Amino acid sequence: MSGALVLFAHPNTQRSRLNRQLILAAQRLQGIEVHDLYEMYPDHYIDVAHEQAALAQADAVVFQFPIYWFSAPAILKEWQDSVLTKGFAFGADGTALKDKRFMLTVTTGGDAASYAEARPHGAPLSVYLKPFEQTARFCGMRLVEPHVCHGVGTMSEADVSAEAERYAARLQELVTENAA
Repeated sequence: MSGALVLFAHPNTQRSRLNRQLILAAQRLQGIEVHDLYEMYPDHYIDVAHEQAALAQADAVVFQFPIYWFSAPAILKEWQDSVLTKGFAFGADGTALKDKRFMLTVTTGGDAASYAEARPHGAPLSVYLKPFEQTARFCGMRLVEPHVCHGVGTMSEADVSAEAERYAARLQELVTENAA
């Protein structure tokens, strides 16, 4: 596959208003492969060979998840710990991800203003995304501007639909840029 691999980590997609629509939009696009980590690995035992093969074939990698307690849901951490191994993703012989594009797609319950110093979340969202960005850098990947959706709980159905279209456009742009 050339295109983008979307690693989707939401522990309850059916209860999600926005992430469910985002991933449905992604699945409709040519050149996008979606791995729903909770669906594929309900026991959290990651098929490392399968995931590494998919990564090796992709031109871009997207982590899509809701912010849970200032980070990602647990399965995405398990995936990173299992799949991004020395000799594959980093180290002298670990060049499988070198120069691939990396994009974060995150959703938050809080509005954008709540992610600031002296506000409820205490820091800008970018602070909480740093570990993921550093992981990508460590693996030699090129960062793409994150796709951030704030205030999911207060979005109207029209807002959700518009956000799904915006996400589809971002993914299509990512695939198109990789093809060029």
